[in-house]
Amino acid sequence: MVQPAIRTGVCPMCSNQLEPCLHRVSDPVTGLEFDVLRCPVCGMGVTDPSPDQLQPHYAEYYGNRHGLTARFCDRRRIAIVTRMAGPGRGRRLLDVGCGEGTFLQAAGKRGWETIGIELNSAPARRLGLEVFSSLDECADRGPFDCVTLWHSLEHMQDPGAVIARIRRIVSDNGLILIAVPDFEGWQSRTFGSNWLHLDLPRHLYHFTATSIDGMLHRTEFVPVAHWHQEFEYDLIGWLQSALNAVLPTPNVLFDFLSRKKIRGTLTEKLISGISAFFSFAFLPLVWLGSIAGRGGTLLVAARTTGRTAMAQRARAASASGD
Repeated sequence: MVQPAIRTGVCPMCSNQLEPCLHRVSDPVTGLEFDVLRCPVCGMGVTDPSPDQLQPHYAEYYGNRHGLTARFCDRRRIAIVTRMAGPGRGRRLLDVGCGEGTFLQAAGKRGWETIGIELNSAPARRLGLEVFSSLDECADRGPFDCVTLWHSLEHMQDPGAVIARIRRIVSDNGLILIAVPDFEGWQSRTFGSNWLHLDLPRHLYHFTATSIDGMLHRTEFVPVAHWHQEFEYDLIGWLQSALNAVLPTPNVLFDFLSRKKIRGTLTEKLISGISAFFSFAFLPLVWLGSIAGRGGTLLVAARTTGRTAMAQRARAASASGD
C-alpha cells in the first residue's frame, strides 16, 4: 500500500507549489508505479505517492551496493574528505547510510575515529565497525568533525530534519559532505523516467544544487564546494539509462555489475553485456557534464557557521548599535 507523500502540494524546501513532472514510473522490484512532482523554483523533485512501507522496495538493495567499483569509490571519497577536512588524527567521522561499511574502513585507515548509521547494520558490524540505526542513538558520541552522506539523503523521509539534527552534533567549523543524483543534470533531462539514478520509490526526493544549498543555509551550514561527477556513477548512468530507453527490462547491466538478481531475456542480457565494451563512447558526455555543472551526480561540501563565530558577530552587531 502507498499513501501520498505531499499532502500540502508544496515544495518541502521552498514552499512553492509543486507541478507534475514524470508520470507512472514503474519500480522494477515491486511493479508499482509512482509519479514525480517538481518545484518550478528550486527544481527539487518529490516522489508521489510515498510508500507507507519502504522495506518491500529494498528487498534486493542491501549488500554489494557498489559492486566492482567499491574500492575505487572509497579511494575517491576519502581523498575528498582529506582535501576538505584534513587528515583524521583521531578526529570523529560519522557516515550516515554507511551500507556495508567499506568507506568507514577506508576512513579508519586514514586516522579517523569512525561511526556509521545504517538501518541494516549487520554487514558493517561483521567488519567490526561501530554502527547505529539512527542519529539519535549516536548523538552522545559527538561532536563530529566530519559527517558524510554518500547517496543516502535522497532516501530520507524528511531530509531537512535530518540535516538539522546533524547540525546539532557537528563541531564548530565542522564539515558535511553530501552526494546525491543531480535532478537537473543532463542525464536526468535526457532520459526522464528511464534515468537509472531516478530509482523510484527508494529515492523519495530528487535534489538540485539550488535545493541542496537552500536546505544547508537554513540549517546554518555554508556550502563551500560543489562537484558534478562521481565517475563510475556517471558512466554507468549514461550507459544503463540509454539501454533502459530501448530495452523492455530496466537495469539489466547495472544489476549484473552490482551482483543483484538479473532480470530480462537472454537477448536483453546479451545486448547489455556487449554494450559494456562500448561504454567509452559516453566518456565525453561524462566530462562535459562535469565541466558544465550538469553531471549525473552532485556533491556538496559545507561547513558549519560556527557557534563561536556567530556569537562574536552578534556581540559586534550589538556593540555597533550602542
